[in-house]
Amino acid sequence: MEFSHIYELDNYFKKHRYPVPLNDILNHFGYGKNTFHRIRTHMCDYLGAPIKNKRGRGYYYDLKSGETFELPGLWFTDKEMVSLALLEQISQSLQPPLVKELLHPVTQRLQARLHKQSINDQDWQNRIKVTSQWQRQCEPTFFTEIAFSLLTRKQLQISYWQWQTDQIDTRIISPQRLVYYRDNWYLDAWCHKRDALRTFLLDNIQQIQRLKNQAIDIPFSTLDNHVMPGYGIFAGKVKDIATLRFSKPISKRVSRENWHPDQQADWTAEGNYLLSIPYSDNRELIRDILHFGSEVEVLSPADLREDIAQEIQKMQKNYR
Repeated sequence: MEFSHIYELDNYFKKHRYPVPLNDILNHFGYGKNTFHRIRTHMCDYLGAPIKNKRGRGYYYDLKSGETFELPGLWFTDKEMVSLALLEQISQSLQPPLVKELLHPVTQRLQARLHKQSINDQDWQNRIKVTSQWQRQCEPTFFTEIAFSLLTRKQLQISYWQWQTDQIDTRIISPQRLVYYRDNWYLDAWCHKRDALRTFLLDNIQQIQRLKNQAIDIPFSTLDNHVMPGYGIFAGKVKDIATLRFSKPISKRVSRENWHPDQQADWTAEGNYLLSIPYSDNRELIRDILHFGSEVEVLSPADLREDIAQEIQKMQKNYR
């Protein structure tokens, strides 16, 4: 479909307030009936254009007094519309619920378009499923306040639950970046109390207040250097490199996984996959290593290997 034809026909109908005979339209644009009807159908079905045919008189925009019609800023082909519907279904797994509410008008329009392609609700909603694991719910109003302050560059005062100590701490922060990681939301922010960058879990925020003070801006390169070098969500400079050896049965599968942008990989002569990962904090790394059970062994560094061994001993005590 030539988008230029759509723009031209839209402008044509806006200039003619009364029905125009089909032959006059065809002579004006120089194309045939099939082309006109293909463009008209696309405009009506996908763009919501109010093109009507007054029998014996011609085609026109059917608008009541004071009404206007504008082409949407963008539109999609049939395949792109289906892809967008699938993407919308994926977004249903995101939190907070407010995001889903904001997408509701889009969902309704998608549903109407898909019905015209004989794609029913059951196909749309049930043919693709996205499930979340260990997702912790954050307060929708907090999410909205954080996002607004983030984009308008305002400081926030938050009451933050430190789960390790079960204490509530008050912080003034300058929000820098929202991150959706492993089914949960995190906020990278400059903490004015610690005078340093910190990462906050949104579900741990108990209270929030937007302040009038302008948030300080941290260069994106500094943010990346703060959160990207080490493994997982824990920030900081790289402390060490973990080298893992996986068993042969699982090596091929693990070799297809991307654990870290700067990971290094190799293979032993026996067919074991070797993976080296930079990390700054070993807590998340330990959990992921234990996830593979006996299928993985930490070769180095020695302190990480010892931490894994100690954790296994603690686990054994639970099953004696």
